[in-house]
Amino acid sequence: MEDRFTRAVFSIAAIICFLALWQVVAFFKLVLIPTPVVTFQTFVSLIFNGESVLGKTLQQHALASLTRVLESALIAFIIGIPIGIAVGWYRRFDYFASTLIEIFRPIPPLAWIPLTYVLFSAYGNTVLLAQIFIVALGVFFPTVLNIVTGVKSVDPILIDVAKALGANERQILTKVVAPAIVPSMITGMRIGLGVGWASIVAAELVGGSGTGLGYFIMSMYEVGGRLPEIISGIIMIGIVGFIMSEGILYLQKRLLKWT
Repeated sequence: MEDRFTRAVFSIAAIICFLALWQVVAFFKLVLIPTPVVTFQTFVSLIFNGESVLGKTLQQHALASLTRVLESALIAFIIGIPIGIAVGWYRRFDYFASTLIEIFRPIPPLAWIPLTYVLFSAYGNTVLLAQIFIVALGVFFPTVLNIVTGVKSVDPILIDVAKALGANERQILTKVVAPAIVPSMITGMRIGLGVGWASIVAAELVGGSGTGLGYFIMSMYEVGGRLPEIISGIIMIGIVGFIMSEGILYLQKRLLKWT
């Protein structure tokens, strides 16, 4: 309880310091940005009234971005979790797949944007398919790498005991390895969702999706550089990302009390 209180106090103090610094920068016009009060008023207006350019509220844009991220993440998890287990468990498959993973892993998801728009140009919803592909890539690699680490970190004694008790390979994977890697898997999912959230916003900045926080921010820039609206969109990105991260941490603590 004391640690939770201390964390809350320091978190609030950090926010206050940030807002104070922001106010000083805006007041002395060190950078031409609106004050926190003006931005807050705009943020509230965007929540309840929406904006006149696209005709949507800020939470509608956030929901559109979040939906794309969750759809993409689901695809990445379905593909990435089995691959991560296979790479971590089977040595020859590790030799085969690790080379490809290490070649493609350093490539930023945003570098794929031009290629994906060309690849999916023959399909009906090019923008949406390209964004889902980009985000799925961003989620895929952290998920796989953390699962591989989790599998390789399973205590060999547990595996030897299972073999001594007559367990076959399938039973070892399902009864010993799978439960042991859950913490690593959740960590990979949390990191992957963070990368995916950043990727979808950036993909929306350059793609005409019509909705989404990235598209909203770029639209506000193109209609005259509306800084209060732009900063409000950036703040919403941070809020949603923070909620996702904290939500996964909360579930991890509730579901995995032994970690």
